[in-house]
Amino acid sequence: MEDPVREAIPVLKKLVNRPTYKSLADTLRQYFTEDVAFYHIYGNVRPSKGLSVYIPVFQLMLLLVNYQDVEVHDLVYDEKKNLMVIRMTVRTKPWIFRWRTLNLTLLTELEFRDTVDENSGKVLKKIKVQRDYFLRSPLLQLIPVVGDLYDSDKLWYIVGEVSTTAIGFIVHAYNLLVPAKLRGAAFEFWREFLQVPLNEQYGVSMYKAME
Repeated sequence: MEDPVREAIPVLKKLVNRPTYKSLADTLRQYFTEDVAFYHIYGNVRPSKGLSVYIPVFQLMLLLVNYQDVEVHDLVYDEKKNLMVIRMTVRTKPWIFRWRTLNLTLLTELEFRDTVDENSGKVLKKIKVQRDYFLRSPLLQLIPVVGDLYDSDKLWYIVGEVSTTAIGFIVHAYNLLVPAKLRGAAFEFWREFLQVPLNEQYGVSMYKAME
């Protein structure tokens, strides 16, 4: 790539927008270094193996999850560090659950290496490291019904609200049932004997907030 910011999204689409096995391999050879390293929740490819392993691994993933498309939400590029971070959602239709669309949201970190093209003499940036960080577990998302619930943003919001309410109830019950002097003694024990690294000002303000 001459301009990663401009070219990264088209390259992503070549990789996951219903590619063929051949086009997938050609794209990897064009934009990734021979000693590319790949880090994923379900397995890694070391630089010593590089493309010789990464290509069949990517082709196996294509076979299993059946890539459909990608939507890029955010893209940040640090030119000095030759590093890019992309937040995206990859849409798939796994063959074993062909009627379902599985949306995989993840952060991908790409490290580039400057290389010189033998034909044109231009300096091109090739991907030497790819790290994928998934927002949610793809295997759990794959489970019918359970996966849909697990992938629901509304459900996560409800769980957060219930947890917040429960914690608030516990704090109020503690303040109501435990005498203030005992609360102060318990807090001092927690801070001093368990060596919690809190300064005096924060400790006092936290104690007052609990009253």
